[in-house]
Amino acid sequence: MAFLRLNTGVQMPALGIGTWHHGGPEAKREMAEAVRVAVEDIGFRHVDCAHIYLNEAEIGDVLNDLFKREVVKRGDLFIASKLWCTHHKPEHVEEALALTLKRLRLDYLDLYYMHFPVAFEYQGQDVNLPEDDEGRIKMTEDDYVDTWKAMEALQEKGLVKAIGICNFNSLQIKRLVKESKTIPAALQIESNPRMQNDILRRLCHKMGIVKVGYSPFGSPDLPWGEKMPHLLLDETLNKIATKHKTTPARVILKWQLQRGVAVTPKSVFKNELEDNFKVLQDADLDEDDLKAVEKLERNARKLHQVKKLKNGEIVSRDEKSIFYPFKHIETEDALDF
Repeated sequence: MAFLRLNTGVQMPALGIGTWHHGGPEAKREMAEAVRVAVEDIGFRHVDCAHIYLNEAEIGDVLNDLFKREVVKRGDLFIASKLWCTHHKPEHVEEALALTLKRLRLDYLDLYYMHFPVAFEYQGQDVNLPEDDEGRIKMTEDDYVDTWKAMEALQEKGLVKAIGICNFNSLQIKRLVKESKTIPAALQIESNPRMQNDILRRLCHKMGIVKVGYSPFGSPDLPWGEKMPHLLLDETLNKIATKHKTTPARVILKWQLQRGVAVTPKSVFKNELEDNFKVLQDADLDEDDLKAVEKLERNARKLHQVKKLKNGEIVSRDEKSIFYPFKHIETEDALDF
């Protein structure tokens, strides 16, 4: 197993299984079973969860079963989850964690992220997308710095071993560090050959923050963002895969791991999970390979959530928030701090 050292001193498995699998009850069961297979049959030890994935209870049942059957011990696994946007007011942060711990059937998390810097109106534990009369999300101006300070308290209580952030831009990261006492242990952001987010990777390296890349294969099943050919069909990636007698998926994962980026690819198919895990035995890509992958950059963000209003209009879900992160264009200046 490959590990990346967090600034807390904890070793985080660099390869994990993501658990965002949209759909109804059957999708929840599929994802939970995939976690069981990944841990028990294949050897994954890093499970990336979130409140908004709506499957923590099902995954918690699987984890509890694995512990009861002594397939693994709690300390063998690195389990992360995420604070959702409705719980950004400091008084709701521990409540959100308590609900996640209850559903996952755990006493603590290894890593607790703030899922987005934007905040939604709180309307109860399970109202995740509060709407106004037009169907727009009801935003608030709750400051992510105040939310972060409440998360620091969770770490001090031992309820989480480390805290991190997701989907922050460089200005937000630097402000957070300046105005609080805890540097994030990890930053989870979209990262794949078409959306490399390399400036943020380099910023994280300078600040001692581990970068975790989600959507490593470009999330072709998501309805948002630019419609593009499946990343795994890319000619360059397939040529590199043929050269190294591997698969395009493992080329992408190896490229990330060699750059010091942790990855949490999601799949509910055993053959894909097995293939992903084999990257840990693959030889490194050479310099020509790495440069070829770098040339695939298009700054093509897929994670750009939209909302359908009651009149049928499609609008950006979050961009009216004062803390919306994706309007900011990252430049080399981000590396100055």
